[in-house]
Amino acid sequence: MYSTLLQHAKILIVDDEMANVRLLEKLLVREGYSNVLMTTDSRRAHAMFCDEQPDLVLLDLLMPHLSGFEVMASMMQAIPADGFVPIIVLTADVTPLAKQNALAGGATDFVGKPFDNVEVVLRIRNALRIRFLHRQLEHEKQILDERVRERTEFLQRTVLELQKVQQQVAHQEAAI
Repeated sequence: MYSTLLQHAKILIVDDEMANVRLLEKLLVREGYSNVLMTTDSRRAHAMFCDEQPDLVLLDLLMPHLSGFEVMASMMQAIPADGFVPIIVLTADVTPLAKQNALAGGATDFVGKPFDNVEVVLRIRNALRIRFLHRQLEHEKQILDERVRERTEFLQRTVLELQKVQQQVAHQEAAI
């Protein structure tokens, strides 16, 4: 079940270097992912994120126009409070400060360039599994919330009926 779901996941690649974008695309397609979106213009990333609603973002930090940090901040604002979209940062800036800032800014994972292809594929798969588990939990939460609402309404109706019966009994006893 998960393998089919994962392979149809929308993955957005944001990197200013076309060679990096093509490498990631080729790697993903080889692994069976069929819905890969990409841009080399960081200014387009937010609109693509909102329009396409990807399941995962692969994001570079060092880009012209808008940095990966700025792109990530705008994406994080677009995610609902109860939502979760994993962002994996793939960057040549592997300084401790860059890692800390990326993770503090909302990145789910951080991978230095040049990266190991197998490691990146495994991190992508793990992040997508977490994404789909989160969506499943949210769906189950909605079902439970609806059941609680229905049961609460039933109990409220039952209490009203019991109150009416009590009033009728009280009136009958008063009449005796």
